[in-house]
Amino acid sequence: MAPLPITTHISKLIDTATTQPDLPALKIPQFSDGGISNGWETITFAHFLRDVENAARYWANELSQKGVKYRDVVGIWVKGLSYIDGVLIWGLLRAGYIPQLFSLRLTNSDVISTLLERTGGKAVVVESEWLKTVNVNQPSLPAVDTRTLDVNHLPLPPVWVPASGDDTVMIFHSSGSTSGMPKPIDTTARWLNFNIKTSQDIFQAICTDGRRSVMASNGSFCHLAASFMMLSSHARGGCVVLCKNMPCTSQEIKLLVKEHGLTSLFLFASFLGDIIRESRTDKELLEALQSLSDVTYGGLPLESEVANWAREQGVKLTEGFGSTEMGIGLLSVGGDGPDAALLRPIKGATYKFVPIQDHETDGDNAGEKLLELIIPPECHNCPPKSLRNEATGDFHTGDLFVEVMPGKYQFRGRNDDWIKTQSSLRCDTKAIEENVMELCAQDLINRAVVVGSGRPSPSILVEPKDGKADHLYLREEILRRITPFHERRYMHERVDDSRFILVVPQESLPKTAKGSVQRKNVEKHFQSSLDQIYAIA
Repeated sequence: MAPLPITTHISKLIDTATTQPDLPALKIPQFSDGGISNGWETITFAHFLRDVENAARYWANELSQKGVKYRDVVGIWVKGLSYIDGVLIWGLLRAGYIPQLFSLRLTNSDVISTLLERTGGKAVVVESEWLKTVNVNQPSLPAVDTRTLDVNHLPLPPVWVPASGDDTVMIFHSSGSTSGMPKPIDTTARWLNFNIKTSQDIFQAICTDGRRSVMASNGSFCHLAASFMMLSSHARGGCVVLCKNMPCTSQEIKLLVKEHGLTSLFLFASFLGDIIRESRTDKELLEALQSLSDVTYGGLPLESEVANWAREQGVKLTEGFGSTEMGIGLLSVGGDGPDAALLRPIKGATYKFVPIQDHETDGDNAGEKLLELIIPPECHNCPPKSLRNEATGDFHTGDLFVEVMPGKYQFRGRNDDWIKTQSSLRCDTKAIEENVMELCAQDLINRAVVVGSGRPSPSILVEPKDGKADHLYLREEILRRITPFHERRYMHERVDDSRFILVVPQESLPKTAKGSVQRKNVEKHFQSSLDQIYAIA
């Protein structure tokens, strides 16, 4: 495959701000001193670039005084939801640093410090209100609103241009923890360039009806989904609206369509499903969804009944299947044909779908030929070598599919012990199970299974050693023992309340003939009990 000319989001921002300076780049929410909403302010590409360059001057000066050099790794630990946060991240990129982005779902300073050490991070910029409680080994600086600072006398660093496709642009993290900690994932110039170019099927500057693209933000810039959504939209001259609520509410969607020209949504499936269900009884909301040029979702599949109803109403649904490691790797066919919901690889991708040998399937999938999605090293969105199979150079995603029509696939879960929670972030159930068994199997429990697919956080189902044991004591004692392990994990991976520990009868947890966990069957068998737990959470 011929090499692609290397593009970064900074080079694209400079190009657009130079050639089309007055195009709207963002719409940012405005509030009065009393917290009352005052609508949205439009930020042009020229305005955004000025703010980014202001930030670049400021941070280059501040960090150089801490001994941080051009192209060093700098951690960013902020909410990532505001315009100021976006300016901070883009500003550090413009200053020539490699941002390592941390989610506020990570609340343990030791974990942040360790992850910075693993990447060679030299400093970390922290949400100002958190600074007093942060205890890391690297210099920590408060996040600052640099927009109105007088920094024109400070030098503006040269624009960094990748010398190689393997150069690191920024660093995200796996959305779940491995061995008690997320994995740093380098975003290389080759990977970023490919994903920007192939994202044109989602992030179009001009919609088919002639409207310029206006897309609602879908999360924190410290996560790949929101960051990638904005840089890809901006690469085509599109506009991003920063929502006042996250995720965007139905009331906000109606207002943005009516008054601010919203054309596109890109949401996690669990949130979009709630909005579609609400639109069944809200005519104005349904009309707003019908007016959008595209409604893209990802993370988890939409419930088929919900998706089918929305398509029947004329809502233009597209599923984007991906991960932090590969970006958006597959897109649904779309339209209203029988293959509308089926997935196919993005243009330019050269994936392998390899049959899984001796894979046990539950009743729903019995007899199906399951295929694992594998990304070969020659594919431009293959993640860095550190994440690939050492022998073959391939990246094994762990995602399983069935080929329903030639070249068109349906997702069938994973071949490992990871689940996706409500926010589409991943959780390693096996690690939680191993921890609880290590600490509690000797005297309290015989077996433990972790579930929580599509839920806000996981739950642990345990079979007690003593069938007559007091359930309240058992739950609280298990929680006490496992708490140190969970404090180091992402918030969405934690079991931090005893109500998320469910004591079930001995020998009641479904398992295969080989004795392995049938996680889907456990979820189904105990669904009513789990529904009650999460209803009061």
